[in-house]
Amino acid sequence: MKPEFRPVNVDEHFAVCMAFRRDAFVCTFQSDSGFGPFIHGYEERMRARLVDPRWYYIHIWHNNQIIGQLEFKCFSDQAETGYIHLIYVIPEYRGSGVADAAQQFMADMLHQAGCQAMLLTVSRTNERALRHYRRWGWQRVGKDGSLRGTDIYRREIWSHKLV
Repeated sequence: MKPEFRPVNVDEHFAVCMAFRRDAFVCTFQSDSGFGPFIHGYEERMRARLVDPRWYYIHIWHNNQIIGQLEFKCFSDQAETGYIHLIYVIPEYRGSGVADAAQQFMADMLHQAGCQAMLLTVSRTNERALRHYRRWGWQRVGKDGSLRGTDIYRREIWSHKLV
C-alpha cells in the first residue's frame, strides 16, 4: 500500500483533525481527561501555522479516505533539528506499514528543510509507539517535563532507513 500525503484542509476536515487528536491523546494517557485544556486554541494555532512554511500539517490518505495525520515542524530548540508533534494512524491501518511511510515522508521533508535530526515526545506506556520508534532508531534523550509520563526521543534523519 502506498499512502498519499496531502496538506490538511482545515475548512473541510477540522472535525477529523479533532477526532484524531483526541484518539492520540487517549493512546498516550489512557483517558481523555485533560484533553479540553490540552487542545484549547487548536484550530487557531493550526490556521496560523499553516501559512508558515516551517510547519507541516499533513493528512495521510488511502483509497479516498483520510487514514492518519502528521504534525511537525522544521525547527526546535536544537540546531538543525525538527520536532514531530503528532504521528497518528487510524486503528484499522496500524501495523500496515503506513507509519513507516510516514516516518520516511517526515524525514524526507525535514531533510529538505535542512534538518539533520528529529525530536518527538512519547508516553512511557504507549508500547506500540515505542516499539515502532525503536525500530526506526529513535533514542531516548530525556524526560519531558511538560507532559506527564512522557520522554523525549531523538533520531538522526539518515541513521536508520527501513525503506
